[in-house]
Amino acid sequence: MRKLRSMSRTTRRTAAAASAVALAALTTSGPVALAAGTTGDGKVDVVNTETVQVYMDADGRVESRRVYEQLVLTGKGTVDVENPVSTKGLRNLDGFGGFEVKDGEQVGTFDVDGATRARSVSDFDGELPLDIDVEYSLNGTKVKPGDVVGKDGRLDVTFVVKNTTSESREVTVPDGKGGSVTRTVDVAIPMVGSLTTVAPPNFADVQSDQANMAGDGRGGTKLSFTMTLFPPIGSPEARFGYTAAITDGVVPRIDVSALPVNPLKSPSFKTAATSYQSGADTGAQLADGALEIDSNLLKLRDGASDLLAGLLQLQAGSEKLQSGLVGKAAPGAGRLADGTGKALAGSGKLAAGAGDLSAGIGKADDGGAKLDTGAAQLVAGQKALAAGLEKLYAGVEDLPAQVQAQVTADPQYQALTGALSAVLAGIGTLADQPRANPAENTLLGGLKGLTYGLRYPAGADCVNAPGTKCGILDGIDTVKAGIDSQRAGAGALGAALHAARTSAGCATDPVCSASLDAIIPSLTALPTKLQQASEALGALSDAGDDRMIPGINLMRSRISAGVSPATCSANPAGCGAREALLAVQGGIPQLVNAVSSNIRTTLLGAIGTGAAGCDTTKTLQCGANALSTGTLRLSAGVTELVHGLGLLDDGGSQLAAGAGDLADGLGELDTGAHDLAEGLGDAADGSTRLAEGLGEAAAGAPKLVDGAGRLSDEGTRVIAGKGAATAQDYGTLYAVLEQGAKRADAERMAYGAPTGAAGLTAYTYVIGAEDGEGGRNWVRAAGGSVLLAAGGGAFLLRRRLLA
Repeated sequence: MRKLRSMSRTTRRTAAAASAVALAALTTSGPVALAAGTTGDGKVDVVNTETVQVYMDADGRVESRRVYEQLVLTGKGTVDVENPVSTKGLRNLDGFGGFEVKDGEQVGTFDVDGATRARSVSDFDGELPLDIDVEYSLNGTKVKPGDVVGKDGRLDVTFVVKNTTSESREVTVPDGKGGSVTRTVDVAIPMVGSLTTVAPPNFADVQSDQANMAGDGRGGTKLSFTMTLFPPIGSPEARFGYTAAITDGVVPRIDVSALPVNPLKSPSFKTAATSYQSGADTGAQLADGALEIDSNLLKLRDGASDLLAGLLQLQAGSEKLQSGLVGKAAPGAGRLADGTGKALAGSGKLAAGAGDLSAGIGKADDGGAKLDTGAAQLVAGQKALAAGLEKLYAGVEDLPAQVQAQVTADPQYQALTGALSAVLAGIGTLADQPRANPAENTLLGGLKGLTYGLRYPAGADCVNAPGTKCGILDGIDTVKAGIDSQRAGAGALGAALHAARTSAGCATDPVCSASLDAIIPSLTALPTKLQQASEALGALSDAGDDRMIPGINLMRSRISAGVSPATCSANPAGCGAREALLAVQGGIPQLVNAVSSNIRTTLLGAIGTGAAGCDTTKTLQCGANALSTGTLRLSAGVTELVHGLGLLDDGGSQLAAGAGDLADGLGELDTGAHDLAEGLGDAADGSTRLAEGLGEAAAGAPKLVDGAGRLSDEGTRVIAGKGAATAQDYGTLYAVLEQGAKRADAERMAYGAPTGAAGLTAYTYVIGAEDGEGGRNWVRAAGGSVLLAAGGGAFLLRRRLLA
């Protein structure tokens, strides 16, 4: 009876633990869906967990298979639930009542206000996803679990856990060449799990390369193995184990937990899935790059063939070049050098004769120049006479203007007009701008500069600092802006120092507290003082904008209204001081013209204008005209003579210069001819070596063609093939993960969850211990039977004797 009760408690603990595993998996799988059929004011969330529990004996025989169902409903409202279950042996774990079952589904209506649970258990009649086998070896000999009991020696335990859900599926993956291929692969439901066992205290020197080991607190050793039972991250089959030195051996209990997982969503496996996808992409890129290199290698091979043909042609040409240089060009260059030497000697004599000719012509040219100068002076005298007559005519004609000139030449007149002009120039115009040089400023420009000094307008440049704001009011605004920007900082600094003063470290430090007490009052009053300074600066800036600048502009308009003198004469009230001065300045010339307008004589009749030809009574005019005609003819002849002499002199100079250039050129030609002769000799030697080198290059070019072809066949095409294979292999691995993820989502539950509910199935396997208690219990039972039989015989014998 103790054994049965203990087993019952163990069963409940295992089921509860498996339910906790399933719930933990649900909490990491995403949001819980709402159940269909909810009524009432609120909503009800439904979570369904299935825990399949399998009990096996130490030899691996299945003793029982049960499925524990748990519905957890939270919220408020009434909900109808139809939960697929196993109906075989279905029992209620929350009471003695049964369940209503329709078409293999547990049917019920739940009134939920907070949290409600419904638990059941039934026999599991489905296919188990795992096959578990345990192998035992004692002192190197394979044994059954019962053979370990009571033995001493070295025990080797091997666990073999296999995922049995695999099925064949076709997947389409990139072929690494721009297309795709179809492959048939085995896809299992991705399962992860753990196997746990506890080696008892009589197991010493426990060793395992795969287990996480720790003490159990009672002298034993707890071993935990983690399993990833799906490819390609793991394997459908996991093999692991441990060894120990045992005394009075037993076979400890083994617990296995497993559940399905989506590898594309699980944080533990998502990175690996991404790596497989990246591997497929990298393989495709490798194949593309190798194919491109191969294409270029084929172009290199074809180009090498063309190079070979060109080298052969170049070799033939070099042989002809060698023949021409050695047989003809080199001897001809020697003869050319001899001829240029003779020509160079003759050119020297030619240059000397040309120099003498140029000197003689230069002397004749100097005489012609002097003759031309005398003729030019004569023409100039005639022109001066004609000009004097013209001035005499103009003076008689414009006598009033001469009188006006005498007036304007008077110093007092000039002083008056000069003073007026200076005053007007000093006043300037409204358009005048301030100047950097004060001596260049006008009154109106200076007043405008005064307004600029107060406030620079938008777009204006500072005279001494272009592109900056240099007005006084601009500076005031800048200072005010700086003060305003510091007010918040001053307040924050005061608050920070106050917080530091009240901190535990400073409050107990006399130096710190005394220092801050002296500073904080000033900082506390600083924002108010900054505010007052900002307001005072703002008032000063407003006064400049509202009163000072408008007053200066009014003064400028009083000095100059910017109107014409005619407008000023018609409307004196609309004039400024500048316009009034302009009116006075314009009236002075008019007064002078009025005084001299009636002066006129008949001098023109006595002298003549010269416009009607030569008159015998006007000898001065006629003589001047005749002199003009003669001097012009003489000047023309002399000019032609001088021109001819200049041309002759230029030609002689050019001849001399050309003879010198010829001598220089022949000298260079002579030098070049000798260099050519030497160079052609060197070229002949080089052509011989060129012909030899081209022969060697032509012999080696076929190897370049063959090498490019082999590199294509044995190198880049092989790399392209391997890249395509890599793309296909990694693409297949990712496709297996993708198909496994689909199976994990579609087949994650043994029976399924209610519509709209979240659900998950966990599997637990318990492999019982083997410690010999079963045999000892049988012996005890047999001994008790013997004693009972003996007691019964003695009782019967006693009755007979008494009878």
